[in-house]
Amino acid sequence: MVSVTQRVSLTKRVLVTSSLALLIALALIGFVMDQAFKEKSLHLAKERLESYVIAIISNTEVQQESLVFPEYYPSPRMEQPGSGMYAQILVGDQIWESPSALGQELPDLLPVEVNVRAFDAPLEFNGERLFRMRQGVTIESESGTLQLTIAVIEHAGRFYKELAEFEENLLTWLIAISSVLVCIQWVIMYWATKPLKRLVGDLQKLEKGDELIFSEDYPSELRGLTASLNRLIENERSNLSRQRRTLGDLAHSLKTPLAVIHAELENPEIDKNLLQQQVMNMNEIVAYQLKRAAVAGHRTFVTGVPVIDVMDKIINTLQKIHKNRNIKVKTQIAPGAEFYGEKGDLMEVLGNLLENAFKWCDQHIDVLVKTLYMEGRRRTGLVIEISDDGPGILPHKRKELLKRGVRGDEQVKGHGIGLSIVTDIVESYQGELKIKTHEQLKGASFKVILPP
Repeated sequence: MVSVTQRVSLTKRVLVTSSLALLIALALIGFVMDQAFKEKSLHLAKERLESYVIAIISNTEVQQESLVFPEYYPSPRMEQPGSGMYAQILVGDQIWESPSALGQELPDLLPVEVNVRAFDAPLEFNGERLFRMRQGVTIESESGTLQLTIAVIEHAGRFYKELAEFEENLLTWLIAISSVLVCIQWVIMYWATKPLKRLVGDLQKLEKGDELIFSEDYPSELRGLTASLNRLIENERSNLSRQRRTLGDLAHSLKTPLAVIHAELENPEIDKNLLQQQVMNMNEIVAYQLKRAAVAGHRTFVTGVPVIDVMDKIINTLQKIHKNRNIKVKTQIAPGAEFYGEKGDLMEVLGNLLENAFKWCDQHIDVLVKTLYMEGRRRTGLVIEISDDGPGILPHKRKELLKRGVRGDEQVKGHGIGLSIVTDIVESYQGELKIKTHEQLKGASFKVILPP
């Protein structure tokens, strides 16, 4: 009894299995892309909230023994009630909230340790999902040290809405692409199996006797098969021809002995010796002819952002965070140096590079900002060098550190994506990021070149 799998054609087997493999591969790709988009979006949300927290820290200070809360907010949404972006500062048992929190019910703010950041995502509260970034800081006053917990909260509805839209678009595109690829695969399979169908047709012609031999007009993969079949056919035909010749020769050779025997049988006196001799001759002829028969054949922003304002704000913030290390920062900024782009991009570049410098330095950091002029350009570019007196970076590790997820020391806290973010931003402005060793400080020196 023939099984079902034996009755299914080879073409259908290949098409079904390859189509299933293709659909599974696309499904896995879609899943990976969805997870990557989700992680990237969540990371951007985290980075945004971190920058807001740092901005609030830089705007919070003590005057005349009183805590002065931020007058300017890092986002206009913090000034609009119910905007979905809220800021909180916990001082002892008292909580300060931004104007956007007016009339809003927010989750309880729990304190965190100094210089510790906590990202709550998602935070379920009253049936809504929120993102919250908390950081503990200390501010020095004449009467002592104040310990604060600063938090920025954002409604996650927009995040999940964008995620749903992305998943819907991704699913639509995957279905469209899979349909096109399956159709292309069927066309390719039809084209690829066309020589096999022609081979079957030639075999049928051979069975009918219309063709004498296979042609040489076949793909190289089938040429060996057709050559072997041609040799087999030639051998079969040679054997058949030889057998026919042998039969003819045998018949012709037996005619004489048979004629002699027939004639002798008509005589009254039969010569038995003669008959016996002719029978022996016939045996020899048959043996000889049988012996003969047995032989076989052979594959453009317009408004400039003052660099000094952003630089001072970030340095002041980091000095507050690392106040116990007594780090000295030397800055040399060219007068009128401006960044022609998004302020957030400049903050990301300077923030990540300065944060790395503060993390790895011993006591000294050197910041140099120069303007870059190019002929034919009305605006100026920037050359930013941030160096420290830390352990430095070995030459063979510099390119590797610019990759996402790679950290200079696995024992140091971090995600290993700061430098890759800087690289992405710099490259988006047609610039470049270089790593070298500072001649005086002997530590790592990051040089950012942003053309006009």
